[in-house]
Amino acid sequence: LIHESILGYNDSLEVEREMWDIWCELSGGNLPLPLGGMAIRRSLPLTLAIEYENLLTKAVQIARDHKENLSKMLMERNLVRIDGETLEKYLELYANDESITLNETQYKAIELLFDLGHKHGFFDAAIDPREFMIPLEYTELRYS
Repeated sequence: LIHESILGYNDSLEVEREMWDIWCELSGGNLPLPLGGMAIRRSLPLTLAIEYENLLTKAVQIARDHKENLSKMLMERNLVRIDGETLEKYLELYANDESITLNETQYKAIELLFDLGHKHGFFDAAIDPREFMIPLEYTELRYS
């Protein structure tokens, strides 16, 4: 689960192991933990899927570029259950330069996650996540 309330623990919660520690053990400690993703139905026309992708990317860019204003607005409107310092940490985790477009290290982390899922029987076949990415160059090629 990804939510701002997970950044801190209630004193009554007994944590045996944190997900980050488990991931470091599985990945060798040199890959980021894949925390979430967005999916778009394959039945949508590719141009529409690319438009959605661009809108989602723009939303992350806006959040990254306007963290201070976003944080202030969320706090003023009482839309979060955490203090300002924790909110800043949260926004930095999910709205940063590396959360806009996947880089090679992030792809390796996702590939490892799917590989582990396949090895442990969660998937019938190996999955290459790159095969499921939206080909953003399509629009440029189509209208050139």
